[in-house]
Amino acid sequence: MDQKTFILWLITLFCWGISPTIEKVGLRKIEPLTGLFIRTLAALLGITLAILLTSSFQTLKTVGKRDILYLSLSGITAGFLGMYFYFSLLKIHQASQIVPLTATYPLVATFLAILFLKEPLSLNKILGSFFIALGIYLLFKNSS
Repeated sequence: MDQKTFILWLITLFCWGISPTIEKVGLRKIEPLTGLFIRTLAALLGITLAILLTSSFQTLKTVGKRDILYLSLSGITAGFLGMYFYFSLLKIHQASQIVPLTATYPLVATFLAILFLKEPLSLNKILGSFFIALGIYLLFKNSS
């Protein structure tokens, strides 16, 4: 792993690691849908500012209809529905269990990538998927 990849990974890890704690606190007195609206609005403002301050603004002209369709579907499934159900879970359960449980989405992504994108199935993918499932089992074993 090169230095840039490592630094970006650490920043991502920190941002995604701290976020559930902040969200859990933020959801104490409000409904998940309201919380998701506020979170998404803040993200939209940040993205808008980043687009306006970088050269990414120019690339908006080159985005095709098919790209818009696929990215919109992703926004609806992960950005809205997935986050809504995640917030609903986070509001009523322990973050230390919900976050790892919902972080098993790589199992679904791996399966769909093999099935629809024709990505190769390898021993490493099988073992990685097995260990994800084992981790969730261990996390919830003898837990109430």
